[in-house]
Amino acid sequence: MLGIINIGDKMNITLEKYSKEYEKIVADYVGDFFGYHSKLSGFEKIPAIEQSLENIIQWTSEKHALYVILLEKRSVGFIHIWYKGDNVAWIEDLYVEEKHRRQGIGSFAIKEVEKIVSCNPKYTALCIDVIPQNKNAIDLYYELGYDSLSIITIRKEL
Repeated sequence: MLGIINIGDKMNITLEKYSKEYEKIVADYVGDFFGYHSKLSGFEKIPAIEQSLENIIQWTSEKHALYVILLEKRSVGFIHIWYKGDNVAWIEDLYVEEKHRRQGIGSFAIKEVEKIVSCNPKYTALCIDVIPQNKNAIDLYYELGYDSLSIITIRKEL
């Protein structure tokens, strides 16, 4: 397990490297994650469990790292890192169960990933993509010191 934080001396939050024991719960989280983003984008399409499992396979392959976020040793989310640049890593996906949001759990996970990535001197920056409709996430990233690169991807569903 990585760093531990106590929030108000009540909650212990940790990151644990993904293992097969978390497959079912993380697959459910992945489906909820993409379903949430689909709804924010105006679509109701939620991926099948098979798609979630395919994502997990990719997210645990070379140049990727997947961590389960634990609260009091119980999974409450995940964070996915992709080392896709020569010197830049990306937080590709961050998910915290809805009932546990706005408690500092996502902030803790991001700060732990910053520590993980900075341990490799090859990586000098960390980026995060976010859809413009996800105002809560954008506010969080700004609070944590991230700055906008002013890149917008435009998409149309066919």
